[in-house]
Amino acid sequence: MNPLYSLFAISFMLWMGAKQWRRKRLRRAMRDLPTRLQRMLGPEPEYDLPDGDVPEALRAFAAVHRRTAWIQRVATGAALLWLLYILFLFARKQFS
Repeated sequence: MNPLYSLFAISFMLWMGAKQWRRKRLRRAMRDLPTRLQRMLGPEPEYDLPDGDVPEALRAFAAVHRRTAWIQRVATGAALLWLLYILFLFARKQFS
C-alpha cells in the first residue's frame, strides 16, 4: 500500500470526525430543548435555526450552533490543508 493513501486517510478522518462531532453536539443540545422549541428547528442532522430573529429561548442553542459550525469549518480547513500537502508530496514524487 502506498503511504500517500495513509496520509489521505488522515485528512478524510479529520473531516468526518469534525462532521460527526458537530452532529453529536447539536443532537445533545437539541434534546435539552422543550418539544415546542425542537419543532422550530430544521430537520436532523443540521437542526437549522428558524429564519428571522431567534427567540430568546433558542439563544443558547443558536450559540452552540454557531460555535460548532466555526469549529467544524476550522477542522475542515485543516483537512484541506493536509490534503494539499499530500498532493504536493505526490507531485514532488512524480515529477522528480
